[in-house]
Amino acid sequence: MSPYQDRLIEIARRKERLIARAEAQRAAIGETIRLLRRPIGVVDRGLEVVRFLQAHPMIVASAVAVLVAFRRRSVVSLAGSLLTAWRLWRLVSAWSARVFA
Repeated sequence: MSPYQDRLIEIARRKERLIARAEAQRAAIGETIRLLRRPIGVVDRGLEVVRFLQAHPMIVASAVAVLVAFRRRSVVSLAGSLLTAWRLWRLVSAWSARVFA
């Protein structure tokens, strides 16, 4: 055989090795993606919740107001906190209606 044919044979063998290596790498990547599918799904869901809360700040404000209100123990202070939260809700609602209308 000529040196040219030897070189072509070596190139063909190298090509086969590279193809096999690429196939093994694709399989490894596929397995890694399969293992990460669930954690990525959890993160995606968390990001959806964050985006929703960013788009609806009233829900966050309401939740904070409820938590603050229920932290107190007496009924009178709870009623005062609920009244304050309600007034705050009305104020923010009116403001957001003017700003985003």
